[in-house]
Amino acid sequence: MRLFSNIRIYERIGGLYDATLGFWSREVRRQAAEALDLREDERLLIVGVGTGMELEHLPAWVRGAGVDLSAGMLRRAHRRRVDLGMRDLDLQVMDARTLDFPDGVFEAVYLPLILTVVEDGAWVLAEAERVTAPGGRLVIADRFWPEGRSRPAAARAVSWALGHFAMRFDHRLSEIRAGAPSLRIEDYRKVAPGAFFHLVTLRKPG
Repeated sequence: MRLFSNIRIYERIGGLYDATLGFWSREVRRQAAEALDLREDERLLIVGVGTGMELEHLPAWVRGAGVDLSAGMLRRAHRRRVDLGMRDLDLQVMDARTLDFPDGVFEAVYLPLILTVVEDGAWVLAEAERVTAPGGRLVIADRFWPEGRSRPAAARAVSWALGHFAMRFDHRLSEIRAGAPSLRIEDYRKVAPGAFFHLVTLRKPG
């Protein structure tokens, strides 16, 4: 699911998306894969898998699913999956607000640059929590507005425009976490370049 029903844009710009945001977000994606700390007996869900840039940082034996609302982006992800030999990762067109999975089936859930792109990040996080197994972890790679800092009108306008193509930067993590308040923050760090991206690891009780 993408912001403001801009799915048609994402259907067309997969290559440009990889060449621009892919380059700048490479380090946070690499660190996110480390934070997931997957074991071979665990199942992973990638919410907002997009063109599959995350896959390059994950082990070939990874099991689970990757979902995105853009079929065009998923076609690129599928080619990556095949090239990397990931036979046990299923890619599906799916709305992040209504994940078609039972409760608690994934030991790890990864949300790369999705919570500040969708219309309601809190709703999406709540769905991600639902499908996470008790005691499981959720790793978020995104960009959040500093807590306690005001959001000037100019910043909100620029963020709104940018959200059509990539991500907004005026959402606070606390606002998104309101959708799943029981999740505990285990780690929160800023990542290069220029500490622009934020990497957050959450733990589900249980």
